[in-house]
Amino acid sequence: TTTVVGGGLPIAVGVAFAQQYRNQNTVTACLFGDGAADEGSFHEALNLASLWRLPVVFVCENNMYAGAQRYEEHTRAKDIADRAMAYAMPGEVVNGNDVTAIYGATRRARDLAISGGGPTLIECKTYRCRGHGEADHQLYQPKEEIAEWKGKCPIARLRDEVVAQGLISADELQEMEVKINRIVEDAVRFAEESPYPRLEEALEDVFVQ
Repeated sequence: TTTVVGGGLPIAVGVAFAQQYRNQNTVTACLFGDGAADEGSFHEALNLASLWRLPVVFVCENNMYAGAQRYEEHTRAKDIADRAMAYAMPGEVVNGNDVTAIYGATRRARDLAISGGGPTLIECKTYRCRGHGEADHQLYQPKEEIAEWKGKCPIARLRDEVVAQGLISADELQEMEVKINRIVEDAVRFAEESPYPRLEEALEDVFVQ
């Protein structure tokens, strides 16, 4: 992925081509949002990846909003995964809040790519509970919609699943969370207590001598 909307797609195709050219037993995963799926780079990337049967998995995180624009306002198609049909590659829609479902879809796509079957487009249906940026107050998102999706938290869902399956106990999860919080708190403290970088450091590793 990159910070440029749709910019990571052609780059991922280039990386996948290099893997194929070098006969590497590896796959490139390309993550992007629903807004990027309306960029020209999306279609160009999928077309070339399909044409050359490149080992790349395109993963669209459809969180219902491209910036402040709701999905229905920028895309008419119900499912972005349907676009895979135009490029003769598999397309699959999964619950983006279901870790197990996403794992299964990506595993199938990975196995296809490794075997020389080419790319796959996976659309993960999910939701953005926070703003597009820290200055985004989400005035365009209905509060009841946000509340509903917070109740579908993928972390809480996975926690319940692994406890129900006996893979880990609730006490072990609690202990793990305490350790994680301590690590984060230590990292924040270290950052806040550290001196600011020297101004001349801004020019380090920028020019070749």
